[in-house]
Amino acid sequence: MSWVSMLAKTYEHCKDDALNAKNEKDLLPVCHTTQNAQIEITIDGYGNFRSARVLRQKKGPGDEENEAVTVIPCTEGSANRTSGLEPHPLFDKLQYIAGDFIHYNASKKSGYDLYIEKLEMWCNSPYSNEMVKSIFTYVKKKTMISDLIKGKILFMGESGDTILEEWDGDENEKPAIFTLSTKPMDSFVRLCVEIPGRKEFRTWLDVGVRQDFINYYLNSLSDADICYVSGETLPISRLSSAKIRHTGDKARLISSNDKSGFTFRGRFITAEQAMCISYDASQKYVNALKWLVSKQGYRNGDQVIVAWGTRDESIPSAFEDSFDLTQPPEEDQVVDTRGEFASRLNKTLAGYSASLDDSSEVVVMGVDSATVGRLSIIYYRELTGSEFLKRVERWHKTASWYPLFHNGVDKAGKMKWFRFYGAPAPGDIAEAAYGVELNDKLRKATIERLLPCIIDGKPLPWDIIQAASRRASRPVSMERWEYNKTIGVVCALIRKYLNDKENDRGNLNEYKEVWTVDLNDMENNRSYLFGCLLAYARKIEEYSLYKSGQEPRQTNAERMMTRFRQHPAKTWAELYQRLLPYLAKFRNTGVGSFGNRYEAGMNAVVAQLNETSESFSNDSLRPEYLLGYQSQLNQFEQEYQEFKAKKAAKDDGVEQ
Repeated sequence: MSWVSMLAKTYEHCKDDALNAKNEKDLLPVCHTTQNAQIEITIDGYGNFRSARVLRQKKGPGDEENEAVTVIPCTEGSANRTSGLEPHPLFDKLQYIAGDFIHYNASKKSGYDLYIEKLEMWCNSPYSNEMVKSIFTYVKKKTMISDLIKGKILFMGESGDTILEEWDGDENEKPAIFTLSTKPMDSFVRLCVEIPGRKEFRTWLDVGVRQDFINYYLNSLSDADICYVSGETLPISRLSSAKIRHTGDKARLISSNDKSGFTFRGRFITAEQAMCISYDASQKYVNALKWLVSKQGYRNGDQVIVAWGTRDESIPSAFEDSFDLTQPPEEDQVVDTRGEFASRLNKTLAGYSASLDDSSEVVVMGVDSATVGRLSIIYYRELTGSEFLKRVERWHKTASWYPLFHNGVDKAGKMKWFRFYGAPAPGDIAEAAYGVELNDKLRKATIERLLPCIIDGKPLPWDIIQAASRRASRPVSMERWEYNKTIGVVCALIRKYLNDKENDRGNLNEYKEVWTVDLNDMENNRSYLFGCLLAYARKIEEYSLYKSGQEPRQTNAERMMTRFRQHPAKTWAELYQRLLPYLAKFRNTGVGSFGNRYEAGMNAVVAQLNETSESFSNDSLRPEYLLGYQSQLNQFEQEYQEFKAKKAAKDDGVEQ
């Protein structure tokens, strides 16, 4: 029950503004939920109809804020209703609150009698409210649908006794009610009450109405037992609320309604023996989790992962790449060196350390639905604030590589690929291993397996690294942007995996980088050296095409990369023959030219491989070859940038 306790504690720490919640992104008060309304009716303090309108619905990210979202009072039964009739206490569908509903729709059973009975009980209680009484007076008249017809919100069909469900007239004259996805008679209705002297006429936003209902409903509960969360004897909850991930979510974290499928039988006689939670604790944990998910949850389809401080401290995301974590949005300067990255990361984490110390509590929780109605916890950890910061720092430092690529927006608002030094995001790792078109199930399973690697420092799964390295060996199967992104992520994974094997993963202070991002000329690993050799083959052909004025194209080294990985010695012999025409072009240039320097460097790597008879063989290469390949390409790029800088400064440069 630790997760329930932590969520309830979070609610207690952050509930000060709950009564002022305006939509589903705010922390809701207990006994309340959210609902999308389609119709808004305005009445006066005496319960007389004044006007009505159709509410705007948000249809896309660029639309205005969805004014239809309404915070409504609810009971435990109404918040979890399915097929039976169970009215909400104040606002509901026409089926419940329109007393004349049955006169216009005989095919659906009316819930009006149940609604008016419960509303009357609230109005007759010590916790009544003048706005609620005005609504009760109005709905008792049983004229709601006829009022909406007069107000030209609903329209009569040709028969004259039913409401028109679909518009078949001129599209330019289509009434607003027919632009909604909901059928007119299924509309959810909220009511405004205009009372002289009251500033707030929107009943669903009135703090007094909310507090009066909370007091009324909590005092009406009587079935008490020992709450496993608080240890107190309180009215218990028998129905756990849904809508945790979004308003249409039907999955619940706690459920015990299956008395025949042996959900709890065999160990317990009743569901309460297995788990007994008070209504108060149930409301607090659900509302806190809904709020956290909407505010800072990492979403991957139906899978949601959220990390939070129990006092709503600002915390760094553990699920984004280093670009998002460390890059200020107003700056164009991208982190592209190790020193810049370390400095930016330290500054970023230092900003959080003021509120995240040994006394603060951070929780990381992942949920996903196995079925439509069941939500499971796929990951759960409790950490101190300082420990959480250390683990985020450890991941971004030990899983870093250059270059990685981030698709973002520049200052002009245009989409742009940014090269940066840092660690990849879990979603990018999944795509690097299995492709950008991987299905949701595989994506969710991969990210779930990566969570312990990020938060707990567990070893990266070797099968994911193998899958990613195989994809990175097939550049011909990807567009250039996808391949550049993929190989950077793969190198970050390989490097981290190998370095973790050489170190105590929990001790970042003494973490030694055996495998570096920069090219290591002293490395004698066979696969690494073959990777360097492949980089030389690619660069020599690219440089020759450039000097000849030809358009860039995919090189032989890239096209033969898969074969090279499987049979390096045999493939190199063929690849070298294809390089000979390019090499011949360089031999009439200066000794210090780029072309001759590339050939000399390639020959040095071949000599290094030939030092032992086992190295230059056809045994397949391990993933380390990608580290040598990418590091060597980075070295070429660095040398070229240094040459350009010298040339711009009018220093003496080598012949190009």
